[in-house]
Amino acid sequence: SARGYLVAEAGAGTGKTLAYLVPAVLSRRRVIVSTATKTLQEQLWGKDLPLLRDACGLDFSAAYLKGRSNYYCLARGEEFARAPTFAARDEAALWPRIEAWARETATGDRSEVDLPDQYLTWKDLSATSESCTGRECLFYEECFVTRARALAAEADVLLVNHHLFFADLAMRTSRAGVEILPEHDAVIFDE
Repeated sequence: SARGYLVAEAGAGTGKTLAYLVPAVLSRRRVIVSTATKTLQEQLWGKDLPLLRDACGLDFSAAYLKGRSNYYCLARGEEFARAPTFAARDEAALWPRIEAWARETATGDRSEVDLPDQYLTWKDLSATSESCTGRECLFYEECFVTRARALAAEADVLLVNHHLFFADLAMRTSRAGVEILPEHDAVIFDE
């Protein structure tokens, strides 16, 4: 149970992610994997973690947690739907797609709905900390952020990006008791 640091470097396509995921899962510790790129996050979530679970037969739980602004806010979405006002005229054409997706999604993760990166209206639909009323919200139990954080709290392996990891670290050091990420035993930084 000795603790230490490991720095590893290897060329692309050599299996680095599997080389760190296997011991992470076998350790039976709660591990956060923090990455720099969406491409790597998608590889880990869509390919590597399922490979370990399905092809290798490893038993573990995993969660993927993003910053609040990536999640659709049910309260803000309902309010917006009453009187939709778009940041740019051409954005209105995507509203029916967003409404349909919002009724079907299990995660509320913006990446599920095909929106341009610069879709300005998303700021009126996302779960920002400034607009969140927390437990006082009528949608608190169904809230996508609440549900994502609950899954994260139970996961053996939690996938995040560097921005979220360091935002959590800043919150923990500047405001005692305020945290974004659950307690964890180890962190793996990739890229």
